[in-house]
Amino acid sequence: MIDKKKIRRSFNAHAASYDGSAHLQRRVAEELAERVGLLGIAPAAILDIGTGTGYIPLSMRRLFPAASLQACDLARGMLLVARDKSAGVHGRTPGFVNADAELLPYRSGTFDLVVSSLAYQWLENWRAAFREAARVLRAGGVFCFTTLGSGTLCELRDSYRRSYHARGDGKSPALHEFVRQEDLRNMLTNGGFGDVSVQGRLEREYHADVKQLLIGLKSIGAQNGSQNRQSGLGRPQVFRGMIDIYERCYRDPRGIPATYELLFGVGWKMARERI
Repeated sequence: MIDKKKIRRSFNAHAASYDGSAHLQRRVAEELAERVGLLGIAPAAILDIGTGTGYIPLSMRRLFPAASLQACDLARGMLLVARDKSAGVHGRTPGFVNADAELLPYRSGTFDLVVSSLAYQWLENWRAAFREAARVLRAGGVFCFTTLGSGTLCELRDSYRRSYHARGDGKSPALHEFVRQEDLRNMLTNGGFGDVSVQGRLEREYHADVKQLLIGLKSIGAQNGSQNRQSGLGRPQVFRGMIDIYERCYRDPRGIPATYELLFGVGWKMARERI
């Protein structure tokens, strides 16, 4: 289970440092905007779910200058940064709302386009969130988003798991779980979307050492969001063992790799529900 309060606190605490380290997040948001631009749509009303520091509203404003924009996020600190960033840009100012993706504060059938970039991996109930995205869309509207798949941070997760088993009490460590591509496709189809497409690819970043990787993750507020996280993961011997395993098993001439499985999803709201 995901601890939303912990996730909110972490992103609030790191809102000011987020943009300085969120290089992957910026690239993915830009690619998502490019994919939206290829859909051949002209939405009048757009919602960005999990806007963070506001990359997507800026892109949507460039693509669809006449559209009305709404953006929401669980972390109020992120919204404050996004609002400041948007204030100096010409065009219609988005409405920023502190809200949970699993319970959106918008009327049904409000938007033609719902977008979200690298936010859904922090949710507790994906099915509820997808139902909410479908609910606020008009019939024929489109939902475009990115999230992180199950191959994300595989090196870090494997190193932690092996160190924990070598020094822990035999139980499985409660690590943050990422979604499988096929499960994502099924949830979209069952959530009221048709013509569903989920495409995935791997992207790898390199760091000088494991501690630099962890510092980078911390600076954007990313952490183990599991509500059942065992304290053993934080024990010094487990942490040191993780670093040793990571260095021995994964370092290559380019440095310490960190793999991200990027999933790009598209679904169109069906005109009527299936019988």
